[in-house]
Amino acid sequence: MRRKTLWEQLDEKLKTELSESEYNLFKNIKGGDVESDHTLRLECPNENSASLIKRVYHDKLRRILSDLGYPQITIKYDVKKDGRREEKIIMDVEGKRERNHYGLKEDYTFNNFVPGKNSEMAFSAAMAVAHAPGEAYNPLFIYGGVGLGKTHLLHAIGNDITKRKKNTKVLLITTEELISKIVEALQKRKMTEFRNRVRSFDVLLIDDIHFLSGAEFSQESLFHIFNSFYNDKKQVVFTADRAPWEMENITERLIDRFSWGLVTDIKPPDYETRIAILKLKAEEKGLKIPEEVIELIARNVKKNVRVLESCIVKLYALHSLQRIPINLSMAEKYLSDIFSSASLNEPEDLVRVVSEYYNIPKTEIMGKKQKKELVYARQVCMFLMKNLFNMQVVEIAKFFGKDHTTVIHGINKVEETISINEKLKEEILEIEKMLKRM
Repeated sequence: MRRKTLWEQLDEKLKTELSESEYNLFKNIKGGDVESDHTLRLECPNENSASLIKRVYHDKLRRILSDLGYPQITIKYDVKKDGRREEKIIMDVEGKRERNHYGLKEDYTFNNFVPGKNSEMAFSAAMAVAHAPGEAYNPLFIYGGVGLGKTHLLHAIGNDITKRKKNTKVLLITTEELISKIVEALQKRKMTEFRNRVRSFDVLLIDDIHFLSGAEFSQESLFHIFNSFYNDKKQVVFTADRAPWEMENITERLIDRFSWGLVTDIKPPDYETRIAILKLKAEEKGLKIPEEVIELIARNVKKNVRVLESCIVKLYALHSLQRIPINLSMAEKYLSDIFSSASLNEPEDLVRVVSEYYNIPKTEIMGKKQKKELVYARQVCMFLMKNLFNMQVVEIAKFFGKDHTTVIHGINKVEETISINEKLKEEILEIEKMLKRM
């Protein structure tokens, strides 16, 4: 078998450590093996690419080379001779804009969002922002678990603004899409054009900002875009799966700006709110559902609004397509698979249980501190996520905002210890029992 060149080894590591959109920056890079003067030459397609990689990724490349056993290597960035060709960048942000907005889903409104004790603060803040963009809370930062309504509120803000102020330009974009557009702009040397196009909007709504973790240049770009919006009193809203102060691999200055306005969370809905959500979704579909069926669903689906909605969708399909009457026995039969999956715990639940078991604040487990007891609890979480939830290393790394090598080390550490430490084995079993009781 042919021995892999140093660049090929380095490239493999980059593929596992970078997001797909960031890794795209390296797809046109060519490299070989280490030269006699201990130099690794990377051929970049143009000056812009060479400058960016040297400025943003040089330290990461050096660290990976050191991990591979080449700590003394010098990296040189060469520019391909024909790499100065201009290309026209495809900017969908401009092309897809309809009625002065981009990315909005019109079926997400304030009218079909059911606020409860779990979300009333976030709902009220979102309404205030929509009524007075750039004035009430800027930025607004909404965080919470999967399927609780963060994205719904984000779209509702945009839809309400465009309805009230028809000339207001609203941009809603996911963080992964934003990173992809930034990478595309960088590759084609159109970064100024891209920033100007984003800044041409009056309201910026960004979904899942936690995916910005580790994307160094995208963070720098967003920092300048945010400052421009904020200084011009234009509204910015972020959603995430965790609070700003729980995020890792995001620069302090950006985390600081996330907290300049209002930070509020959405929790899983209580029983009464779940009942209200189910009744509203049934009414929207013109579906008459017996009270005992509504109560059955509300008892079995506790954490995720999307799963509540999927129950209504399934009942609607069975009733309208197969003419099956909706009653308690029918619901128990046909919704059992959804109830089974809904009863499964989520990563956030595991962190909450580990936090309770070791009497350590959840924020400390999710944070950056390296105290022995915190690292220990964090590694237990990583181990259980892999073994109980079948999560991939890259998913666990993204959840904690850590490097994948840190996750592998943590899992291996627990696996090694549990075989010789009876106390740890008992702790793991007790945590599993606590999870089942949730």
